[in-house]
Amino acid sequence: MRNSLSEIPILLCCIWGGIIAGLASSLLRLPRKAYIRTLKGRRANPLLLILFFLLDLLSAAAIAAVFMLTLLHANGGELRLFAVCGFIIGGVAASYAVNGLRKPLTDKKE
Repeated sequence: MRNSLSEIPILLCCIWGGIIAGLASSLLRLPRKAYIRTLKGRRANPLLLILFFLLDLLSAAAIAAVFMLTLLHANGGELRLFAVCGFIIGGVAASYAVNGLRKPLTDKKE
């Protein structure tokens, strides 16, 4: 039987795993954002759309792999609600951090 104090390190480990997954997802999303900004109303190249679809699949696979490895490391692979919530909190925090840092660099200057 576990007590509540033994679950705090599991939660923190899942938050760190979410941060890593969020950073990986944001880094794999950057090429698509850069390409879409260069289109300026033109149609996209179908080959590049396929490439970006494959990058999205790679991003989803990376997130799933980080989630599984985090759960295995943190608590032996047990799927618990607070671990999933910690992973989501970490991923959202990393996404906001990257978008907040990237936004001033990619805003159009008028």
